[in-house]
Amino acid sequence: MNNSFDQMPDDARLWVYQCNRKFLPSELKAINSSLQEFLASWAAHGRALKPAYALYYDQIIVLAVDESSHGASGCSIDMSVAFMKSLEQTYGVSLLDRTQIGFMIDQEITLLNLSTIKEAVTSDKIKAKDIILNNAVSSVAEFKKSWHQSVDQSWCKKYFA
Repeated sequence: MNNSFDQMPDDARLWVYQCNRKFLPSELKAINSSLQEFLASWAAHGRALKPAYALYYDQIIVLAVDESSHGASGCSIDMSVAFMKSLEQTYGVSLLDRTQIGFMIDQEITLLNLSTIKEAVTSDKIKAKDIILNNAVSSVAEFKKSWHQSVDQSWCKKYFA
């Protein structure tokens, strides 16, 4: 697997896995190795995929697949989720919890439970110009354009009315 995340086409399919904490430097080295090994063998219906990955902020794993020659299937996507679950088990972390929303505050990622965001806005813990991580992006183009959004330009803008 020699695919570079930076060279993935804009229409490449994408998944964002946000960890509930930063990985330790020793964990990052092992995780990079595990990701390279997994992606080298990742296939759909016996055909190798053209995947790539990137790690951001020492706590976010982004997987992408160039589907121009062969697309990811339900089974191959299930394999990637199983791989993420194995990372969760190995490192005692959460990568699949979609109720935790990431915000960039003072150059650090702060995770808030979905149910506490309105209160965080009204108490001024989250400000309009803070950055929210839109982990629902599903292509490289969307990732480049709207992974980082100002809170007042995201779905949270309703709390600033």
